[in-house]
Amino acid sequence: MSEGNHSYDVVVVGNGALGLSLGLELARRKVRVAVLGQPHRPGAASAAAGAMLGAFGEVTADHLTSEHGRIKLDWAHQASKLWPEWLSRLRLDSTDTDLLTAKGTVVMLNTVGVPGIDTRNYKAIRESLITYGEKFEDVDPEDIDWLDAEPSARPLQAMFLPNEHAVNATELLMRLEKAFVAAGGMLIAERATRVDHAHGRVRGISLESGTTLRTGKTVLAAGAYSQVVLDSVPEQAVQIPRLISGYGVSAVVDTADGTCPPSVIRTPNRAFACGLHVVPRPGGRLYVGATNIVSVEPRETALISDVLFLLNCAHRQVRKDLADSGLRRIQVGNRPVSLDGMPLLGETGLSGLWMMTGTYRDGLTLSPLLAREMTALLLEEASSIDLEPFRPVRPPIQPASREEVVDATVTHMLATGYESDWAVPIYWPAAMEHYLHVAYTQRAQELDPIFTPPPELLAASRLNPPLTQALLDYYAASRGGVKVGDSSPAAQSPSPGQLTVDDLAEEVVRTLTSGGVPRPRRDADALLAHVLGSPGPKDQVPEEAAHEVRALAARRAELIPLGHILGRARLGGVEVTVTEGVFAPLFPTERLLEWGLSAISDIRNPVVVDLCTGSAAVALAVAHARPDAQVHAVDLDEAALECARGNAAARVAAGDTPITVHAGDVADEELLAFLDGKVDLVLANPPYVPVGTEISPEFGKYHPERAIFSGADGLDVIRHVISRAGRLLRRGGALAIEHDDPQIDVVPGLLAASGLFSDGEGHRDQEDRPRYTTSFRK
Repeated sequence: MSEGNHSYDVVVVGNGALGLSLGLELARRKVRVAVLGQPHRPGAASAAAGAMLGAFGEVTADHLTSEHGRIKLDWAHQASKLWPEWLSRLRLDSTDTDLLTAKGTVVMLNTVGVPGIDTRNYKAIRESLITYGEKFEDVDPEDIDWLDAEPSARPLQAMFLPNEHAVNATELLMRLEKAFVAAGGMLIAERATRVDHAHGRVRGISLESGTTLRTGKTVLAAGAYSQVVLDSVPEQAVQIPRLISGYGVSAVVDTADGTCPPSVIRTPNRAFACGLHVVPRPGGRLYVGATNIVSVEPRETALISDVLFLLNCAHRQVRKDLADSGLRRIQVGNRPVSLDGMPLLGETGLSGLWMMTGTYRDGLTLSPLLAREMTALLLEEASSIDLEPFRPVRPPIQPASREEVVDATVTHMLATGYESDWAVPIYWPAAMEHYLHVAYTQRAQELDPIFTPPPELLAASRLNPPLTQALLDYYAASRGGVKVGDSSPAAQSPSPGQLTVDDLAEEVVRTLTSGGVPRPRRDADALLAHVLGSPGPKDQVPEEAAHEVRALAARRAELIPLGHILGRARLGGVEVTVTEGVFAPLFPTERLLEWGLSAISDIRNPVVVDLCTGSAAVALAVAHARPDAQVHAVDLDEAALECARGNAAARVAAGDTPITVHAGDVADEELLAFLDGKVDLVLANPPYVPVGTEISPEFGKYHPERAIFSGADGLDVIRHVISRAGRLLRRGGALAIEHDDPQIDVVPGLLAASGLFSDGEGHRDQEDRPRYTTSFRK
């Protein structure tokens, strides 16, 4: 075909539910429109979808706390009102069958999920139905026809949504094609490869065959495959959240007795996915869906592990005899997921290039509404809804704080374990939850100091280098950093002689981030201050100084503790020397110190003991803040004692009150016996990690084991601290113990069991993580 004979007002790239719906709306308006896409739709979501028309069945609690989530819910509600007429108009003659395959939806809350997801989302669905005045009915799960779960997965509650149906996705797509052609549209069974543009405007779209279709307006509606075409305009692609795939597996089975439920049966959305659901299909066939795995590239074949997981879930949670069903077909779909999890709707920065994708799980449901609204915008007419919140060129949308995203990621990860019916030692879930929080917080910081991806992308990025790079590229582009794919030193650093403090700081942050440093911005500032002092952000950096900073940053990127690199650390306004082999003070300990100083604020000449003192930073900070205090610092390790004594002498020379450094073991029942009953405050930052736990090299490689590990449960030294403190403290004397996150639920019990202390109180650090417990001597 020659170029000149193929000219259209609009070309729609993508022949799924969204692309065909838009094409149909345009064709009905007598617009010359072509829809592109291969007939078997590789990489698409529509053909493998359960096609539930569920505005409320898809609601999550996070929907309702996010402005963008509430917008999407409102759109889905509006779309649900359009479907009856939409389906009616797709029935072109009397032989066309009804596309509806399910009358209503049953949402069940069963014993498989976790309260933090399933129960919250079930309540959110119910609250949304009430808010919108939609009909629903609470039902007894035992009265639901056809539902027969295993006892261990039995439903606890259920509700029936009479207005949430499902359609036959395959038949829907065929009907859309038929209606589109009947309205005068052109179907072209090819894939688009490149946007042809010049002088800031679209001129056409090139196909795999070498043909170029001439058009002034192109709409990318090909789901995850849209990214391939968008990448042909790199100056635009870099500004738009990249599209990846939410790869999912579904199955169509022939039920053993030829029966199906009359309605959709589903759980709330859970564990990074859209909830388990079964949808009746004609002829005694049942649709079972669906898994959700983030993948940078769309998949066309299913993994056996995903098929086994899906079918086992359906067998356990819906009907026990599904294992006897005939497996007719395994389907693979690829939901389009943008890097911030939100839709891409509207015109890009290139005039004539539009996007209509990234809807993730609700594109089919929204298709009549979005087709109508996008048609209005393309024809420069007034639209009924505002697509602006989801314009393609945008900084990352972040509807939740980093802490909320990490919490959600951890909860969803643990939920996958419960849904898989795991059996682990009783103390593992708490430990896993803690270390997942640590890991995902660190991963989020590695990706960007401010932006945080959605939970499913944060989780997937740990094991997916291409996804990690895509996120880094997008965040860098959003803040005006390097271009996608350009990771050369020249791209990351200005020319010699033009390097400012700000330039060097950004370079160091990138270096530390790539090394997995938990707080790259804070550490970068410390490294620059160490070498440069306090220059202005726009001041020039001498080449020799820049070389020194980069060398220090390279060491920190190896996770060598910052205190060991600088040779010093600060705590409570006091700077101490930190030698290798000695635990470097960490900033969360500031909170323990603050609490301790508050506890003795009304006491004259207080007596304070710092157990497991290390560099003596805590003890010296107390002496600095309270010159009238008598402070004793205790440690067992020779390297720590040498470091502590050197720091103590330096602080005396600086004018602070002397402290006394003791060589001693907190396991010694006679430790500091001369102070029995005389001490006002005991502070301790003991080793508290269970032996055998895998930890960051920053702690496991560069600190002595005895300063980190403490018995099988991490509590051996803490038990000794409680015993020694019980003997040393006077009545009413205060105790503060730093510990690991999960131990905040355990240490108060140890204090109570001793019989010497009042109820323990857990406290959080600057990052709102459980960090230390306090109590008072009875």
